[in-house]
Amino acid sequence: MEPTDRTAARIALPLAAARLAELLRRSDPDAPVAGSDWRVADVATHLGFVLQGFTEAATGSSARFARYVPDEPDFHHRLATVNAALIREFTETATGLDPTAPPSGIERRIEQRIEEGIAGFLEATEALAPDAQLETPWYGPGVNRTPDTLTALALGELLVHGLDIARTTRAPWPIERADAAVVAREVFARMLPLMLSDTGRAATVSYRINFRGTSRGTPDLVVRLDAGTVTTGPAAPGERVDCRIWADPVAFLLVGYGRTPTWRQALAGRIVAFGRRPWIAAQLPQLFCRP
Repeated sequence: MEPTDRTAARIALPLAAARLAELLRRSDPDAPVAGSDWRVADVATHLGFVLQGFTEAATGSSARFARYVPDEPDFHHRLATVNAALIREFTETATGLDPTAPPSGIERRIEQRIEEGIAGFLEATEALAPDAQLETPWYGPGVNRTPDTLTALALGELLVHGLDIARTTRAPWPIERADAAVVAREVFARMLPLMLSDTGRAATVSYRINFRGTSRGTPDLVVRLDAGTVTTGPAAPGERVDCRIWADPVAFLLVGYGRTPTWRQALAGRIVAFGRRPWIAAQLPQLFCRP
């Protein structure tokens, strides 16, 4: 991320955490989340462990999470297995501490974990170099991510899962374009190479994405697939791509995280494709696993 994006992300994180904590206080922890097998409580628990894992990566102690990581090459299945194991362990431990405690008592601790988790993560990453290599075994054997990438990932988790809970409880959950742009530029640039689907491994295609409404001078994101490999980054001088996309950052974020279909955002004019092969814009989400 650019320095201004880093500052923006660090400012946005505690604000999003406070909004989410307030939303959780007004939510039924046992309510099933729309479009998911999780309850509201499970989403909150997942977020607490995400923040704990990111903080331990920043402090060099993420190997503790390695025991939860299965020998599974598929990105989506690996993360799903890790999440299920952590949620199960937390639920068993929490209920075992006080079998008579009502679910609301457990959820109150989860709300605190989210706000305290953000504070701990920001403190742990404050003095780190932006390009420091932090061990993140849940993303794959030997995979490291930088503090900037983890910051954007944390913000994306809060924004998207906050939306999941808000949709479940019919509460408002606005996502600022600036926040979505920070997440979209960093997360998709750094994480897509890890997330190829079977369809993506067979594809040879290139996209150039411009996030509309962002600051001038921000480079477009080019995504290149070549028969099983992915590279991302700014466009090279004179580089031609198969498809160009102008996207509202919020729309692109929600499509990328699987919270809305591409066609709906295209019909609303929030995602516009053109170039030599504009029709392949609709195929982009199928080339990668959902985060």
